[in-house]
Amino acid sequence: MSIPQVTVAGKSVGRVGYGLMQLTWNPKPPAEEVSFAAMKAAADAGATCWSTATFYGPDFANIHLIANFFKKYPEYKDKIVLVIKGGADYTTIAPKGDDIDFVRKELKHVQSILGDKTIDVFSYARLPDAPLEEAFKILVTLQKEGLFKDIGASEMSVESLDKALKITPIAIIEIEVSLFSFEPAIRSVVDWSRNHKVPIFAYSPLGRGFLTRTYKSPEDIPEGDFKKYVPRFQGEAFYENLKLVDKLDEIAQAKGVETSQLALAWIVSLSDYTIPIPGSSNPDRVKSNTSSANIKLTSDELTTISDILDSFEVKGTRYPAHAMKDLMK
Repeated sequence: MSIPQVTVAGKSVGRVGYGLMQLTWNPKPPAEEVSFAAMKAAADAGATCWSTATFYGPDFANIHLIANFFKKYPEYKDKIVLVIKGGADYTTIAPKGDDIDFVRKELKHVQSILGDKTIDVFSYARLPDAPLEEAFKILVTLQKEGLFKDIGASEMSVESLDKALKITPIAIIEIEVSLFSFEPAIRSVVDWSRNHKVPIFAYSPLGRGFLTRTYKSPEDIPEGDFKKYVPRFQGEAFYENLKLVDKLDEIAQAKGVETSQLALAWIVSLSDYTIPIPGSSNPDRVKSNTSSANIKLTSDELTTISDILDSFEVKGTRYPAHAMKDLMK
């Protein structure tokens, strides 16, 4: 079954994409063949726009995984639009987008791994502290050198997007969007995307597993998992936030869909340009996630969800305090 489409980097892609982070940036990453099965399931289901980053695992692990997938399944190379984030130190993820030599070397290394697969979109994972104009002019220079096709944006505010758009067209914006993360700044970017007809990659669309009750308590989160340090997953905040999931479960049950599917269908409903990018190593889950693009929410259901989001205050920030400064710059 086909799913609704939108154009990214000149190609038509499914309105649900695929996030590959957990396949390598994970305390216990799945075996390569397990990842391949999920990646193939995503592409076959219509999730043809993929999100990766240079730092998703040690030594460009995610990029190597993708390259190995295309070696095994070369017929998928042209089907996938590859969106890569980088411009960051691989160990601290500190922004390095103000250093053209660093970014150029990084991109050349990524291309050497990918071989003849094009980098369709490249963006900084986070903006550097340098003036935005300087950082984006670096991207334009590297684009003209042929190191990637189109320029993207990640975790940027409306004000920064306006500045960037005066320098270069933007192929896609990547920000966290979910029923668990829909603060005013995020809503503003969704509105900006709609008004400028620029697609959005909605990452963590299932609230990092919170909306699917992957964890019953903070203690269920494994050691080494990033969520151990996220305030909204800690202590009393965790249990308070579960009250939101209770409300969403009721709506999903009444509609006869999974809460995960409701959450993804809601993101698709936000505009013609939103692309949730759930990640999973389970092919059946990948298919279920992707099929959510075909679920239509009624006006009554959308109103009910909006009322819940407007009245429910999520407890705790979406990143640890030290990382919040680099969000929505």
